[in-house]
Amino acid sequence: MPGVEEFESSMVELYRRQASVLAAGTEWFDAHTHIGFNDPDGFRASAQDILAGLDAAGHRRALVFSSMEPDGYREANDRVIADAAASGGRLRALCRLNPHDDPLAEARRCLEAGAVGIKLHPRAERFSMHSDGVEGIVELAGEHRSPIMIHAGRGIPALGRDTADLARRHPGARLILAHAGISDLAWIWREALELPNLFFDTAWWNVADLQALFALVPPGHILYASDMPYGHAIFNGLALLRCGLAAGLAPEVIAQIAGSHLDHLLAGGDPLDLGPAPGPPRGVGAPNAARVVQHLTGAISRTMGGSDPFESLVLAQLACAVPEDDAERPLLAICERLIERSLAAREGLPAGLRQVVGPAVSAALLAGTPSVAV
Repeated sequence: MPGVEEFESSMVELYRRQASVLAAGTEWFDAHTHIGFNDPDGFRASAQDILAGLDAAGHRRALVFSSMEPDGYREANDRVIADAAASGGRLRALCRLNPHDDPLAEARRCLEAGAVGIKLHPRAERFSMHSDGVEGIVELAGEHRSPIMIHAGRGIPALGRDTADLARRHPGARLILAHAGISDLAWIWREALELPNLFFDTAWWNVADLQALFALVPPGHILYASDMPYGHAIFNGLALLRCGLAAGLAPEVIAQIAGSHLDHLLAGGDPLDLGPAPGPPRGVGAPNAARVVQHLTGAISRTMGGSDPFESLVLAQLACAVPEDDAERPLLAICERLIERSLAAREGLPAGLRQVVGPAVSAALLAGTPSVAV
């Protein structure tokens, strides 16, 4: 995937050190990756790109589904299913459905052809989870004990409430709210306590959102995901490790989130109870690291909005300048180097947006989890 090579090389050593807490032989299974070439947002990825992204992080498998196709999904679903069949078991296909376009016939066709589940994107296809056709899709998934990956974000009316109601009515379906369920996370974590078939993936970048997910949602309801090609397996793998450890999860529980639980669910197993949600962390934390996170969040938002992040990046950099004997120095020294990369890449905006944002979100992740050693 273009634009991530330099970012990858700067983070891979830290990622590997962090991943060493997991047992040897832990197999990662990414719940959220895209294949496609026609999405209006300009992102492109082939099956080979996804496999290369997995290899870069030492990950084994991934669920794959089509990115947006303005002309419909039949051919795209066929391509994804064929790519999965040719991957030697490393890729498993989800079929993408548009509830406005005979979804049950397409779902049945794809499940018979080798798809293991379904992808729904309410915003892209302009529907809600109570629209005509959605209930039938979930009912079919329940009959097959299949997962449904649901894009979760702003601008989708009643997404969380409707999804929880569907999970309650169709206990055989495994409903996964993508992107940490951020649009409804403030309250829907309570639903997860009562709904064993409601899940959340970790395909997100904001460390505060991910910390809330790991604090509030029982670990048996969390599935690792990268969002490739939008995300990156090294960053999102590091995010799982650091946020999971910061929340107090045991390495064996993190290994289940990393892939074992998804594998179990795809085999038709009942959702596993991996223990209660740990609750919010105690203590004030590292004051300067907290300042770094705040300034970087501003810089990232400005960059994504098309504004100049220079001032916010510099303030984040200055917040790293603690004395050499300060307890925060080892962590903030790494953050400082990452921020320098963002500043150096700033001259390439807007074309170089990923080169600015990649190091910045990585620094925010590290600074936001100061209790985990680097």
